[in-house]
Amino acid sequence: MIVLALALGGCGDGRRPLPLPAPPPPGERAVADPALRISAEQDAASIAFGGGVLAEVTGDDAAARAAYERVLAAADAPAPIAARAALHLAQFELRAGKNRHALDLGARAAVLAPTSAAVTDGVAQLRADVVAAAGAGEIRGPRLGTVLSGVPPVVADEFAAAERALEAVTKLRPRPNIEAVFATIRYKEDATEAVVAKYRAVAEHGGLATIASHYRAGSLYHDLAIALQFQLPAELEFRSKDDLRHILRLRAVAYLRKAVAEYRACLAPPQTPDSELWRLAAETDLRRAHDALGGAGK
Repeated sequence: MIVLALALGGCGDGRRPLPLPAPPPPGERAVADPALRISAEQDAASIAFGGGVLAEVTGDDAAARAAYERVLAAADAPAPIAARAALHLAQFELRAGKNRHALDLGARAAVLAPTSAAVTDGVAQLRADVVAAAGAGEIRGPRLGTVLSGVPPVVADEFAAAERALEAVTKLRPRPNIEAVFATIRYKEDATEAVVAKYRAVAEHGGLATIASHYRAGSLYHDLAIALQFQLPAELEFRSKDDLRHILRLRAVAYLRKAVAEYRACLAPPQTPDSELWRLAAETDLRRAHDALGGAGK
């Protein structure tokens, strides 16, 4: 009211009130007001990113790639938006078979937005997708029979023999009937341990042989743990069924822990030029094993 009275009083003495200054043009306002400039940059990056997503959804991959590349190349694009653009580009590169570039883009996204949970999850999914793309069939990690480059011929031969044994053991399945259930479980366990022993012998040679062999040993234990979670025979009495399910659960947890130990052993040695895919597979399956242990309450 005081302000209003002063304003009216100013008009009553014959003097006109001072005019308000005209607002500057939008471009000058953004320069003068840092908050407006940041908002404009965010809007421009968001619009470009949204255009890329729309183009990708409608099947225009070329336009989508171009939009994401513009966002990533813009020096003023907010880091979280640029990180998401990098992840979308990484998926394009992965589908094109360019795993190395896809991983580089994923690493760039992680650096751009290290505290973003969405970006962290996206990077983890990208790595899992790279591992899946490098594999085949039911074998975890790199394709069965992957050649270890740079190792002596005798080591390569030992690893190839272990790979053949791995292929055989993956075909073993516990038979869910009352007559064979215990025998097939024991056979699967013994066969797994025998192949793990082959890989551990190869691991003694060091370098890439150690990294790849520990990964394969971990994958064997991991798959054995999963294989023990099968439907029990219907003819088992309820009490014995509960007991057997409890026993199988405990054994599965024990094998998951062995898998975790082998994956960690894979990740422990120094990086080699050819070990990246093996390590990536170990990181991916280590997370999965930890998730399974968490689900088991361990």
